[in-house]
Amino acid sequence: MSGDSCRDLSEYNDGDSILDAFSALVSGGKVGYKTVIEKKVYPPKCSGCGRIGRENEKFCGECGGKMIVPLTHCPACRKSVNDTQKFCISCGFKLKE
Repeated sequence: MSGDSCRDLSEYNDGDSILDAFSALVSGGKVGYKTVIEKKVYPPKCSGCGRIGRENEKFCGECGGKMIVPLTHCPACRKSVNDTQKFCISCGFKLKE
């Protein structure tokens, strides 16, 4: 068994690199093949009452609170985070006030 199966590839975690690697994998290495990766869109959530809103809402229609789109990745290191974390567990970046 090769040791390559457990390599950390997080340094290549940018959009273009992922698209290129996925395209090569799906196409069998064909040059010029591009695939579409659908990204999940998270709806905004009211910072006051917690109501889930629509994509273009900036303020809540119920309480007037600011609508916030939840973080899915740390702005500093791009590792996955969830909306309950106050700090990134990879780099320590402060996610919430």
